[in-house]
Amino acid sequence: MKKIYQVASVTLLMCLSLVMSCENGLEEETFSVYDENVLTKPEHAEQAVRGTYAALKDNGGFGYYAGNLYWLYEYPGDVVTTALTSRQGGQLDQLTYDASNSVLNDVWISIFKLISRTNEAEELISNVDFVGNSSTDQLKNQNLGEVRFLRALGYYDATSLWGNVPLLLKSSSKFTEADENPQMTEQAVVEDAMIADLQFAEQNLPASYPPAEVARATKGAAKALLMRLYMRRGEWQKAVDKSTEIIGTNFDLRTKAEGGIASLFNTANRSDNEFIFVLKSSNEAGAYGVNSNSFGINSTPWDLNRGWGNFPIHLDFYKVFDKDDDRRGLLTGVFKTLYGQVISVPKEYGGIGGAAPDTVAAQFIYNLKYPHVNNYNYAGFNNVTILRYADVLMMRAEALNELNGPNAESIALVNQIRTRSSLPAITLASYPTKEGLRDKIFDERNKEFFMEGRRRDDLIRWGKSATNGSNALAKFKEKVVPTLRSAATYSDAIDYTVFPYPQNEIQSNTSLDASINAGRVK
Repeated sequence: MKKIYQVASVTLLMCLSLVMSCENGLEEETFSVYDENVLTKPEHAEQAVRGTYAALKDNGGFGYYAGNLYWLYEYPGDVVTTALTSRQGGQLDQLTYDASNSVLNDVWISIFKLISRTNEAEELISNVDFVGNSSTDQLKNQNLGEVRFLRALGYYDATSLWGNVPLLLKSSSKFTEADENPQMTEQAVVEDAMIADLQFAEQNLPASYPPAEVARATKGAAKALLMRLYMRRGEWQKAVDKSTEIIGTNFDLRTKAEGGIASLFNTANRSDNEFIFVLKSSNEAGAYGVNSNSFGINSTPWDLNRGWGNFPIHLDFYKVFDKDDDRRGLLTGVFKTLYGQVISVPKEYGGIGGAAPDTVAAQFIYNLKYPHVNNYNYAGFNNVTILRYADVLMMRAEALNELNGPNAESIALVNQIRTRSSLPAITLASYPTKEGLRDKIFDERNKEFFMEGRRRDDLIRWGKSATNGSNALAKFKEKVVPTLRSAATYSDAIDYTVFPYPQNEIQSNTSLDASINAGRVK
């Protein structure tokens, strides 16, 4: 942990130096160490904010939200799988991972780099006299709100993946000896800190930014992330109340008249009102936080567009879609390969099939939400969705059902999602029980948010609700075990709601030892 914070602090300052020199010319002074006597201007605070956002794509175009995080959120679920040649991903997919899995280590480092940057930026911004430099405290609080939102996002991911994690809310210059090797903090205490950060953010962030700055956190983003946290905690009324503050503001669904669900993910669609918060991936001149991501090339196979094919999806998932469902068009039901053959989903899985030799039966389907159009170019320039309005509507429907049982509003909210994708509306009479409507909501969530990093959390929350909190893994086991190559891989002695702490962290943090992973690995 000490090493992560040292590296992250230097990296933040390098980001400040790089951005300032690029924007202001070569004569601009640059800094290699933190110096509160030099970094004293509002523009330095702005650069600290930008450097913090950059941590969302840690390690170039495939780290953290640019790719690696989704290995942990999607592989252990029942939709995404791996090819037999995939090693680290295969361990996650087949639940055979342990503390030495490199993806666990990479994501842990990425998250705590982000958290470290937020802490360093918070101190830097706090020490800047905005008013004395012809600016305003309103802008100062906005900058603080942005980095505190990002800190809450980092801790949301950390607690979703590991439960108890170190809670550090200060810059490295304020570290005590105990902070150098931090102990784990109870998840509930970390969540309280997250709530404080998000409440500050929603009070101080603007409702919107210019289109080129769509990737900056807004008031709505803070509310939506807070709502997601309340849902995870089973605090249904708080989630409903927060959704009331979001609905009817700056966000809406992308309608069928606007191109519907498929067009939402088009590379040309940069700032649709359905996006509440995204990792901006754009090569546009002047775009805020210019980034790239590897989603497109990871999501599709070589014979489609020279992709890596790291996220194949089970054929059974294609079968769950109605043939008229527009969302099925975001999967590779049939495509022509680079070599002239046609790959087609067999009829028994809902595809159109086809005869050999010109047509080959698909072994997997692939996700097209992040279209990769630059063959042999490892950068993708399409947004990566982190929070979107459809999720707010579906979370509200779920929370209302948990509070009141089947109700007209939950049905209407689900129908907004269904009819946008050309499906008929469902009726309240068809779902007379809380259990039945809950299952329908999670079925729609699966089809709406596949490969958006939601499935693992959804399965765990679904299990908690279905068992009144007694077995968070009930639905995880029900859905995941049939997809494993060997059902014996699953062990009731393992708590799959949390991952093992990375071996590198255990070895470098003297507060920890191997016993901390008891019950997390075989």
